[in-house]
Amino acid sequence: MDFEVLPGPSLPELARTALARAAAATVSHASPPSSLPAAIQVPVRASRDGSPVLLAHAGSVLDRRLAAFPEAVTVSVPAGVPYSALRLAGGARPAARDRTAGITAHALAVRSVEFAGAIPARIPLAQYRAAAPDPLWREAPGVLTHLQHRHMTELIDCVRAHGMPQADWVIPRGLDRYGLQLLVLAPSGVAMARLSFPDGPVTSLRDVPASIRTALTCRCQSATGHHNGHAPSA
Repeated sequence: MDFEVLPGPSLPELARTALARAAAATVSHASPPSSLPAAIQVPVRASRDGSPVLLAHAGSVLDRRLAAFPEAVTVSVPAGVPYSALRLAGGARPAARDRTAGITAHALAVRSVEFAGAIPARIPLAQYRAAAPDPLWREAPGVLTHLQHRHMTELIDCVRAHGMPQADWVIPRGLDRYGLQLLVLAPSGVAMARLSFPDGPVTSLRDVPASIRTALTCRCQSATGHHNGHAPSA
């Protein structure tokens, strides 16, 4: 089985997912005034159209900076391998103010989107806006931790059965509507592998075949390998 040709999320979908799952962003200007810090961390939310919404404390350095210099703003959030960050650039504008909480929401009018990393990738803006976050992005972190700590033996067996018989260790790195992304360690080196859901992309974990869903969602009681689930046979 050739793992490399299996389908997975598009770059625009990966970008929308990265922003959706981000709790905080780094905000910077192309040419910040010397009296202001080069970059500031701030809570962030994603709007329905994929625009970052920055939640700045009213009257804070960031709130004042965005009000005085709304253009050439870059918002960076973490991204999954092989990228280091997702960067969205554009102009900011105040969108709402919660006087009770002392928060001003600044929405970024996105003009460019790119993944940063060893091999950066620019994403056409129209494709980014037309995409949506992966439907499993909320469940994915918990499921991946669960698999790594409760189902390692089954993951290794599954990878070996699907064309990588020398696999010694498997680290779950991603879960999306297409399947699982795995980091596989073998004597020959390290490789990224993908195990697709057998019936194709899903819209929720309820759509995953029962034999796989049990392993993804069971509540194992022991961290030593004894569990009440089944192998995630892909």
